Amino acid sequence: MRRWLALLAGVAALAVTGTALAMTATEMPAAEEAATDTTVMAETTTTAVEKPAAPDYFAFDKIEKDEEVREEPEKPEKSDPIEIDDHTPPTVLILYPEDGQVFESHEVVFEGSSERHARVFFGEKEVDVTDDGSWRIVLHLDEGENHVTATALDRSGNKSTDSVTVIVEIPEKPKKEEPKDQPKEEPKEEPKEEPAEWEFSAHQVYGECSENPPYDVFHGTSKPGSLIVIEAEFGRKTTEVGENGEWEVKVFFEGAPVGEAFPVWVVDKFGHEKVFEFIHTG
Repeated sequence: MRRWLALLAGVAALAVTGTALAMTATEMPAAEEAATDTTVMAETTTTAVEKPAAPDYFAFDKIEKDEEVREEPEKPEKSDPIEIDDHTPPTVLILYPEDGQVFESHEVVFEGSSERHARVFFGEKEVDVTDDGSWRIVLHLDEGENHVTATALDRSGNKSTDSVTVIVEIPEKPKKEEPKDQPKEEPKEEPKEEPAEWEFSAHQVYGECSENPPYDVFHGTSKPGSLIVIEAEFGRKTTEVGENGEWEVKVFFEGAPVGEAFPVWVVDKFGHEKVFEFIHTG
């Protein structure tokens, strides 16, 4: 009995001892693990390095942009276009008569050309310049040598001149010597017929005109001092034959239709007449 009790007591002691060893074995790894964790934390604490701040990659751009932000200079106001002065004088030419030409009449026709928009003057008289620059004028000249000048003036005030010298020589009429000691005959009425030394003629210069109102120039010969009539449906004018038997006149045709030709009669006091045709070309 005592032996069984002793054996049970031994078994119980062995059981207690085993339990103690098991507990001891279980606690040791935990302690070692704690020690290991402490070491790692210590190493981590001692070897940690602060992370450098990230560079500002936009700082350079900001500096450049700040430097570029400047006040824009004020743009100069646009000035008016500079006008180029025109210093070129207009052209003007006297085409008729020729220099040194002799006339037996005080009325002399001058013809010439110039620039389209130029104004042409003979002294204070201004000439009508056509669209193509041509012009024509009749001047009354004194007997002898006449120096005639045509002056052209353009829009910029430039001017040019052309001159010719013409001579007017009026032939003298022979005087009849009356016999002495003879009674003077009473003056007889002039015959209505034209004397043989005078001849009627009529000429037309243009025949058409684009001006408004349109006009034409007529000239010719007849008895000195007689009357010439130019008549048409749209205009009428009279003129007196000069001392040298020549005449010239400018006739306007107010209200003449465009593109329709109409007749123009030229008649003298002796019944001579000549018919011309005129058209307003518009």
